Amino acid sequence: MWINLGRHILWLACWLGLSGASLAQDADWRPVEPENLLLIKTVYGQVAVELNPVFAPNHTKRLQGLAKAHFYDGLSFYRVIDGFVAQGGRNEGDLPDWPVLKNENDRPAKGLNFVPTGSPDLYAPEAGHVGGFAAARNPKTGRAWLMHCVGSMAMARDTDPDTGDVEFYIVIGPGTRYLDRNLTIFGRVIDGMEFIQKLNRGTRAIDNGVIADPARRDPIMSMRLASELPAAERPAYEVMRVDGQAFADYKTAKRVRDAAFFYRRPPEVIEACNVQAPVRRAVGDDGAP
Repeated sequence: MWINLGRHILWLACWLGLSGASLAQDADWRPVEPENLLLIKTVYGQVAVELNPVFAPNHTKRLQGLAKAHFYDGLSFYRVIDGFVAQGGRNEGDLPDWPVLKNENDRPAKGLNFVPTGSPDLYAPEAGHVGGFAAARNPKTGRAWLMHCVGSMAMARDTDPDTGDVEFYIVIGPGTRYLDRNLTIFGRVIDGMEFIQKLNRGTRAIDNGVIADPARRDPIMSMRLASELPAAERPAYEVMRVDGQAFADYKTAKRVRDAAFFYRRPPEVIEACNVQAPVRRAVGDDGAP
């Protein structure tokens, strides 16, 4: 009885938009390190991105360097395609050169604390989570990679897999998993995704989504690391640990829809992109939004 009661409480929390987060204890959360917290200021509000040095150490280092150099300040989201990606970076005039990066599209699965979803996946032999990120792995090859979920931040490139430099994109639509293992994901939006979704769109059939009129391109007002800000001004976030009971219960609430409301019960499956670890502002966080 108590197991079912807990399940229905979690289901109610998810139904109310609480994401199960309010039911977890402090030990179920981990802090986002300030040096891995990228803050993108847009005209609509601030976007917080957690960088991922575990899967993409060189790309993470590049974004940290770009933020410290104020590289993106004053540039724009110049290519935005509805249901696909919002892109910004080099393609806006003469900009300083940054060496191209070798792709970090996947890595050895050994040593990762990979937590499977327990459901089949259309694009990978096994789907699950590492840290707060949706990830996949192939037991036969021993490789693991991050998924192109809504909110994933990755590096654009030319045809050569090793030609990424500063051109980034954020996924704004759910149908991009076919890009997995072809481009390097180095972060995910953990707050402010609604501001990315507000960006002015281009038309994919016209110049592949590039917004021709610069006046219609939404600017990147600034891009900073939280670690660069005074401690009193830093926003602080916590991500639910994916290897604990709270996240297991959260996934169960998403997978088992057996409340009376569901007179036609959905299949008991979940998708890793749809159950990424919940995020909350840290207790006592007085940082500016």
